Amino acid sequence: MSKFIFLFSFLPFFLFGQISGDWHASFTIAGKSNRMDLQISLTPEPSVTLTNPDAKKPEPIPMTNVVVTDSSVSFSYQKIGLSFNGKYDHDGGTLMGVMSQSDVRWTVVFRRELLEIAKINRPQEPVAPFDYSIEEVLIKNGDIVLGATLTLPKDQIHPFPIVVLASGSGAQDRNCEIMGHKSFWVIADFLAQNGIGCLRFDDRGVGKSTGVFAKASLLDFGSDVSACVNFLAQDERFYDCPIGIAGHSEGGMHALIAAKKNKSVEFVIELASVGTSGKNVLIEQQYLIPLAAGKDTAYATWNRDVYAGLSEIIARYPQKKASDRIATFLDTMYHRAPADYQAMTNMFNFKVGLNVFLNNEWGRQFITFDTEKYLKKLKIPILAINGSRDIQVPPYPNKQGFSTHFAKQTQSISEAVIIEGLNHLFQRCERCDIMEYGDLEETFSPEVLQKIREWIFRTLFSVLRPTSLLRYL
Repeated sequence: MSKFIFLFSFLPFFLFGQISGDWHASFTIAGKSNRMDLQISLTPEPSVTLTNPDAKKPEPIPMTNVVVTDSSVSFSYQKIGLSFNGKYDHDGGTLMGVMSQSDVRWTVVFRRELLEIAKINRPQEPVAPFDYSIEEVLIKNGDIVLGATLTLPKDQIHPFPIVVLASGSGAQDRNCEIMGHKSFWVIADFLAQNGIGCLRFDDRGVGKSTGVFAKASLLDFGSDVSACVNFLAQDERFYDCPIGIAGHSEGGMHALIAAKKNKSVEFVIELASVGTSGKNVLIEQQYLIPLAAGKDTAYATWNRDVYAGLSEIIARYPQKKASDRIATFLDTMYHRAPADYQAMTNMFNFKVGLNVFLNNEWGRQFITFDTEKYLKKLKIPILAINGSRDIQVPPYPNKQGFSTHFAKQTQSISEAVIIEGLNHLFQRCERCDIMEYGDLEETFSPEVLQKIREWIFRTLFSVLRPTSLLRYL
């Protein structure tokens, strides 16, 4: 009998000991491949370290709040807000759980064996050989030089349309790479294969473009787009070719700024862009994004009110006078913040971060941007496309903004549409939150690509170059 008592009393310690040692995980998050090594030690007391095996100098990082049982492990890395809570599967030999950082959560499975880095599948990304020409070019805009790529259809039938692509908020390369997706490369490839030229460029301070992105205003970005149009208009190869601009998100604002000043722009395509005003879109998205991330309505309402108040102050007062008022306003709003927000963000970072983000030339121009003022002055065809599941640029009010304010002369040749089931990047989505962008394999909806192609050629033949139709028959 004593032998059985010994065996049963030893069993919990034996199972507890099985969880110790080295574990390895490979996963993708936000369109990036990651590997992570986990080491669990039980002596002299439970401890956990994490290592990035792909770092230049991999170093184990001690975790805090470590809790280890015979069937579970939890820990956190407070410096970056990382935490993990997992269960040990004795039979399968895995340690599976949820890892989170800020409001982002994802599943991680640790195994005993070493793992290869996870591959991200992007089936739409173009692969050589290409049935069109590709040229690397440099474009001057005053003191700024923009690195760009020009793709031209093979066996061009002149005049063929050419589209300049304008990227949205944030410093983007010419491919507009976001979470592993190269949407502008996919668009350029599709257009070139369908008889349409395309010019895409690196934002200021990115890739081969000079300048400092953070110091540029909304008008500066519009000027860069206009410089790209001029580059094409001055190239004798493109004499009489209709030149248009397709702007995504904030890039649609850049497109309108450029089109208003540059007579060489003959059509504009607005992709998930602002049809109302910068202020309205900013406030609305700051309600929808937290909701999509799983926050409750109280949190989302507070977040929206923060940006609404900031926008009012910035629109009303010049930059220096606005600073003190913003500080006072943010003091009040921080003390009203939900407890989980205060737990992960201190007041100093909250106040300084938002002041720096919006109380500058770019922020002021963004907030006061009114799409109606541009549309009424543009006597050219405009196509506006929004996805029905977009939480960054709410589709219905912005679609209405476009369709209502097209210039009278262009009402019959312009169009505003919403395509069902698509997010801000024009991917067919399920959760339709921002973090899903990187999880989805689709980079850009084929339905939207076809819509762009059909609209360009319909506009080319019926409005811009009606006599060109014979050359395509």
